[in-house]
Amino acid sequence: MSESTAAAGYGRFAGKVALVVGGGWCGPDDFAIGIGGAICWQLVREGGRVAVLDIEDANAERTLAPIVAEGGEVFKIVADTALEDDCERSVEEVIARWGRLDLLVNNVGIGLASGLEPGSQVAEDRIMDVNFRGELMMVKHAAPRMEPGSAIVNVSSVFGGVDPIPGAYAMSKRAVSLVVTPTLAAEHAPKGIRVNCVSVGYVWNAVTQQVHSLQAPDQSMEEYRRGRAETLTALRTEGDAWDVAKAVAFLGSDDARWITGQDLVVDGGYSVLNVFDASRFGRNLAASPLSAVASALDPPSHS
Repeated sequence: MSESTAAAGYGRFAGKVALVVGGGWCGPDDFAIGIGGAICWQLVREGGRVAVLDIEDANAERTLAPIVAEGGEVFKIVADTALEDDCERSVEEVIARWGRLDLLVNNVGIGLASGLEPGSQVAEDRIMDVNFRGELMMVKHAAPRMEPGSAIVNVSSVFGGVDPIPGAYAMSKRAVSLVVTPTLAAEHAPKGIRVNCVSVGYVWNAVTQQVHSLQAPDQSMEEYRRGRAETLTALRTEGDAWDVAKAVAFLGSDDARWITGQDLVVDGGYSVLNVFDASRFGRNLAASPLSAVASALDPPSHS
């Protein structure tokens, strides 16, 4: 992104203002960019002004500083969206600074992809407060300040949308993908506000890079990344935070003006895989070479 491009405000979001919840980016310089950071960068690159909201000041600053250095219009908001007062304050800060709000991106998400553990009620409540209730509260306070033609994009996970694994994290994300998004879309459609969702697969980002040492301590980073792409996508290619950011930008832009209530799955084809891809009983044809497909469809005859 050049300074002149950012300053001139060219692109699909020229003249528009976005609030990105969970827009911070954790990790050192050699970490892959986080999804929230990539979304903020993408919207600024397309001419938008962006409020970067994160619960950690350092994470917000991690996203903010390089964008500011290149001439982008951004500012940070430090808030905990599990608290309704913080949700309301965040929206009001955007309105006070720029006088409008055209796009709300609910990218926030905490918790591990694990089952319910005895004695974990506090942790479970926190996950639901942030991942589920917090998104509702952000929309509650943002939507009344948005004009017709505005958009809300929720960011969920394949753990909720297409692969309901056990645990509070998946339950919260499934609620966002399959309940919150279409319900809010129906509620706000008469006001001309679109509500959609992006459900994310196994992308490479700052979070997944950090768990490498936990999941595969015996593998190099390159082996780990290659194995994830080959096993967890039908395309057998690695996606990253920029793939998610571009999908969010599409749904938040006027290019998607006639789309609402939808869950766009961005997962490299993870959702078309099934248990047979990891079993002795056979493979999913969508993930097989053409020769294997042909063989499966036309098995040799027996004498």
